[in-house]
Amino acid sequence: MFKHKCELCGMEFESKSNRAKNCIYCRDKAQAARNRAYAEKKSGNAMKIGSEQVCPICGKTYTVNSSVQKYCKGCTASKKSAPNTEYLKGHYDYICVNVPKGDREKIKAYAESQGMSVNKLLLTALEEYKSNHGGKG
Repeated sequence: MFKHKCELCGMEFESKSNRAKNCIYCRDKAQAARNRAYAEKKSGNAMKIGSEQVCPICGKTYTVNSSVQKYCKGCTASKKSAPNTEYLKGHYDYICVNVPKGDREKIKAYAESQGMSVNKLLLTALEEYKSNHGGKG
């Protein structure tokens, strides 16, 4: 038997494993916390606190203060949901792309797994295609 000190409550306990970290009273709490963290990571909603992101509304770079923060402080204070359409109209053109039924979510999931928006994924793929196939544009 190995003696351990629980990482959560500090209580000493014995275990047959030399890798145990939590007493029997705290194991469920620790597992619930791991499950929450995994669900956030898998859903793509969690962003690393302190990382730099680009605000989808105004285009400015901001430092992430919360794992679910999506906009810079200025845009969060002024608009909570819809992007700034005036900014988008002034800086972007609009293209509609049709994809086979059921592929929309797969494309979104792939883009998310690469840390990109679908827009960024398509623009990156287009640039890569042009550079590999001598395209002009």
